[in-house]
Parts: sequence; structure tokens; C-alpha cells
Amino acid sequence: MNEYQTKIIKELIAKRIKEAKGETPYAQIAERCDTTAARISDVANNRIDCQLSTFIDIATGLRIHPKDLLDILFDFDKYYAHLDGKMKP
Repeated sequence: MNEYQTKIIKELIAKRIKEAKGETPYAQIAERCDTTAARISDVANNRIDCQLSTFIDIATGLRIHPKDLLDILFDFDKYYAHLDGKMKP
């Protein structure tokens, strides 16, 4: 296990955004918030990191709670135990 798995976590969140988006065009999501369709696409395709305000805008455009975008399948307890030296890789 890599010590820091930020890349994997970001990929899972990007996938979650795409799942929440479904068939809704990025342009339609952008009309409902304060960010561009291109920016939403870049985040959803994990091409860029985004600021917290952009993350909130994306959730707003999707009309879901921001915490729902963070609802990913990743064992944070195991990850943190590994980082703290309580588990072997």
C-alpha cells in the first residue's frame, strides 16, 4: 500500500461525481451553480484538483449534499492504521 493514497481517493471522488451526474450535461449542471461546464468536466475526469468552493458548486449544480460526493468505497480506518504504523502493508 502506498503511504499516501491521495491519487486513488481523488479518482474515487471523480467517479462519484460522474455517477451523480448521470446523463445530465455539464452545461446544465453549470447553469445551476457558479462554475463552468469545463471546470466540472475537468474535476469529474480527475484532470485537475479543485478548490473547496468549486467542490461545493459542483454539489450545488448536481443538487446533492457535498458529503454525498465524498461517499466513496475506501477503507479509511485501515489506511489510517497503516499510516500510524499499526498495520503492516
